[in-house]
Amino acid sequence: MTILVTGARGHVGGQVLAQLLDAGEKVRAASRDASTLDVPEGVETVSLDLEDPDAGALDGVRAVFLYTRPQGIEKFVAAAQRAGVDHVVQLSSSATLEPFSENRIAVLHRAVEEALAGSGLGHTVLHPGYFASNTLAWAAELAEGVVRTPYPDARVGAIHEADIAAVAVRALTTGEHRGASLALSGPEALSFRELATILGDVLDRPVKVVELSTDEARERMLGHGLPDGAVDAILRSWANALDEPSPVTKTVEEVTGTAPRTFATWVWDHRADF
Repeated sequence: MTILVTGARGHVGGQVLAQLLDAGEKVRAASRDASTLDVPEGVETVSLDLEDPDAGALDGVRAVFLYTRPQGIEKFVAAAQRAGVDHVVQLSSSATLEPFSENRIAVLHRAVEEALAGSGLGHTVLHPGYFASNTLAWAAELAEGVVRTPYPDARVGAIHEADIAAVAVRALTTGEHRGASLALSGPEALSFRELATILGDVLDRPVKVVELSTDEARERMLGHGLPDGAVDAILRSWANALDEPSPVTKTVEEVTGTAPRTFATWVWDHRADF
C-alpha cells in the first residue's frame, strides 16, 4: 500500500518524503501541479487539488501526510473515506493550542482538525511551533550583516523540519498515535536575538540585530503576502513570548527516541541557503 505526501514541495513535506523512502515505504508525492515536483527517481507524482480531489490520486493509499489547506477540506475528507484511507497525519499549528479565539491561523487549522475528528478516519495532529526555516526570511539582510525583527527578545522553540517529519513518519508507518494531538518544539526556547547570533556564528558573519516597530513589521509581513489576520496573530504570539517563552516539549524524543536537533544544527544543514 502507498503513503501519499501532500505539500511535497515544502520543507516539511520534502523531509517526510525523504524519510519515508529511507524507511523503504512506497510513496506518492502530491502537489497542486505535479509538474513542479522534483522527487527522487521512481517516486510516483500526482496533481492533487484538495478543494476538488481527483479520486485517482488516492487509489491504493492507506495513509496520508496532510499539509493543511482549510478550503474545501470536506471534499478531501470524503474522497479519503471513499478510497479507504486508514490514517491521516495532519500538519497543523501550535496556534490552535493557544487561547485566542480570534487567531486567524488557529481558526483555519482548527477547521481541518475538526473535519478529521468528525470523519471517522484514523488521524494524528501535529502542532509544531516556530519553524527554524522561518529564519530563511532573513537571508537577504544577513548578506548585509543585519537582522531586522520585531520583539528581538521574544523566545521561541525553533524546530528543525526534519524533526517534524520524523514524528510524522513514525505515525504514518506504525499507525501509532491515532487520535493524538502532538505539540512539537525544538530543544530550547531561544530569542530572535539569540537565533541571529547563532546564524552569525555558524555562517561566520557579523550580525547586528535591529528592532522593528510593530507597524514596520506588519507592513513588511503584509508586503510578503501574509493576510491581515495571520500577521496580527503572529505578532501577538511573538509579543506574548516576551514574557512567556513558547513551550518546549519532549514530544519529538518521546515519539522518535531521538532528541530534537538544535537550531545550530539546522543552520549548518541550511548554510547554502544563506
